[in-house]
Amino acid sequence: MTEQMFRIVEECYGIMIILVRGILLGFLINAFISDDVMDRAKKIVISVVITAEGATLFVVPFSTRGAWTIISLLTILAVFYFYDKRILPHIVFVYFLWQNMFFVWYIMNIVLSDYISIWFTQNIDYSQGDALAVFYGRMMVQMALEIVFLAAAFIAIYFCIEKICVHKRDMSWTEALYLSIYSGVSYVIAYLIAEVMVVPLEKEVFILLDEKKNLKLVLPILAILIFIGEMSAIATWQRYRRLKEEELLLQEQVREQEFLRKKIEYTEKHHDQIRTLRHDMAGKLMILKSFIENNRYQDASQFLSEMDIELNAGGVKYSTGNPVTDVVINEAASQAEKLGCSFDCDFSFPVEKNISAMDMAIVLNNLLDNALEAVVVIPEEDRFIKISGTSKDNFYLIKTENSYDGKVIRGADNSIVSKKKDASESDKHGIGLKSVMQISDKYLGVMDVKTENKVFEVKVMLQNTGN
Repeated sequence: MTEQMFRIVEECYGIMIILVRGILLGFLINAFISDDVMDRAKKIVISVVITAEGATLFVVPFSTRGAWTIISLLTILAVFYFYDKRILPHIVFVYFLWQNMFFVWYIMNIVLSDYISIWFTQNIDYSQGDALAVFYGRMMVQMALEIVFLAAAFIAIYFCIEKICVHKRDMSWTEALYLSIYSGVSYVIAYLIAEVMVVPLEKEVFILLDEKKNLKLVLPILAILIFIGEMSAIATWQRYRRLKEEELLLQEQVREQEFLRKKIEYTEKHHDQIRTLRHDMAGKLMILKSFIENNRYQDASQFLSEMDIELNAGGVKYSTGNPVTDVVINEAASQAEKLGCSFDCDFSFPVEKNISAMDMAIVLNNLLDNALEAVVVIPEEDRFIKISGTSKDNFYLIKTENSYDGKVIRGADNSIVSKKKDASESDKHGIGLKSVMQISDKYLGVMDVKTENKVFEVKVMLQNTGN
């Protein structure tokens, strides 16, 4: 192999390193951002653009050291700022994680490359005419092994992250910055190592690994510690997010139970008032009947004019067979009527399924609240809400349908986010459906959401657990 051919191979080596890094970036974006938030085609496009930037900067005939880091970061920030600001924290963290994983490989590769080059060059007979060609050939093999090592390391890294990040969770700016600190420290360490690894002097070249042999052990340990630290930080963040979601769900359920309790108490007081009124009216009607039977019409007329009749209709429109679910459904029906929204209910409480009335009320309350929230923003003539309950074998299926504007907002974890604009409640957006999902899990069931033709449909299947 000639020197000219070797230089071409070096160029290809650099391009391959950039290509493998670009592929890893696409996979990392996919690991943290759901396909429903950003489809795979867009993820591929962004990784291709970043890869193309790196390749272009690599082949230009002047030094562009460090330029790819800056340009790729600015590109990602600009793209996601205009595409979807909600996932900017995710992409910033992913970018620094991507850089950090390359640094982990780089530090390990310094030592590996040193061992391989020593092994490849120590038995070359430089007195032979083809010694240089043999040297170039072996260096080409070394570069190929380094690329294979890079690909294998990135595959292992990606699968570790996939195991840790089972669920794609939302991320705040505070969390993104906290998680990126480790990557920033790693970047500085890798930069310092690169700066002192080979230092040209006046009459010779200072090679750190030749002078400090113990670094051949220290550097791999350092790389492993950086990797473990990064994975631990991600796992801690995942656990924190999970606990936070569970806490919010618990708070939401406590709030819902208190809300339902107050509703039921109010309804019971209202019914007591109606029963008292009916009892009083019965006595008054007996007096009126006595006047009429004795032809005391003048007294009857005067008695009627003095009576304070406060009888109210007070009855419920829908009877589900349980006072708790009666309150929830009739309250929703009343709100729907005020909004000019048609309300169709075919639901009866499944007493035989051993489902808690409070759990059922929480499910119904969340589903109907979401439906009422959705119909408010569309024209009155298009508003409708339907709810039904179907019992089959050991299961009970709750189904709600409602019209909506056709726009669904999802978080980075693919959960549906409320459209309410109250910033103080931003952490609680989407908790309603998560609460429903948690209850469906409790009863070994499932929740399914469909959004087609401007109809929002939720099906919740609960199973008789025999508890």
